[in-house]
Amino acid sequence: MQTPEQPQAALTAFRSLRAGRKSDWRADVLCLAVLLLGLTACKKDVATEAIETDANGYLCLKCGVKLYTARAVFIGPKCPRCNEDSLMPVVGYFCESDQHLTLRAARGDPQGAVCERCQAHLVNAMRAPREKDLKAWGATRVPS
Repeated sequence: MQTPEQPQAALTAFRSLRAGRKSDWRADVLCLAVLLLGLTACKKDVATEAIETDANGYLCLKCGVKLYTARAVFIGPKCPRCNEDSLMPVVGYFCESDQHLTLRAARGDPQGAVCERCQAHLVNAMRAPREKDLKAWGATRVPS
């Protein structure tokens, strides 16, 4: 059974603890700021992740050859196979519903991208393909 003195003693102890911490409020704010900075600085930006790549992909609109180069190497518009000026860079479109990356030539197409698997129209889904994506697509590496 509680007596009226017990809650009063707890309240007095809390007040003395709180009074002792008033001078440390700056340290608390500093610790909180460091914690928040650490939590927000460790995230990878979605936009940056979408444009980071380790390769450049290409598709010839004339002969259909799929090629890729290292990140620092660029080719085109002349296709190495058919020697026509029809080599286009490749972009990827990521479908959230089935986690599939559709690759196609980067050209102004009024229809927009459509997922190869589920046939959904892909809006705001552009992503730069990586080397593993280009290999899975069937592209061959162009020697530098």
